[in-house]
Amino acid sequence: MEFLGIGYQELLLVLVLLLVVVGPERLPSMAYQIGRAVRQMQGYARAVRDEFRDEIDYIDEQYRTIKGQVDEAQKAVREEQTKLNSELNASTGGAGGLLPSEPLLPALPEASTPAPVPSESSAEAPSATPAAPAPPPMVF
Repeated sequence: MEFLGIGYQELLLVLVLLLVVVGPERLPSMAYQIGRAVRQMQGYARAVRDEFRDEIDYIDEQYRTIKGQVDEAQKAVREEQTKLNSELNASTGGAGGLLPSEPLLPALPEASTPAPVPSESSAEAPSATPAAPAPPPMVF
């Protein structure tokens, strides 16, 4: 088993050298100071971890709140679009040749194209029966 890439033999060598350099009198106080420093660093690491966790929880709560508001707004827009489609279908009464189940709002780009206008320089004579007037273009 290795600890930070150091095996038992290297660790034992370091402890023996520490005992020789520091001496048996100061070794317990030095071990106490090292232990206190390690505990202090663990406390700092715990404080930083807790602070990050609190910030992430706050951001997550804000995300859920905003997501809920966006979902409510999307639901309201869909309801209004459905209501507007049904009102438009009822008001046009099928005069535009649309099926009642066909939504009007998504078809806006297609409905905004102008109808072809017959040219006056046509070689054909105008027919005796008048053609049905084209429905007015839908403008929003």
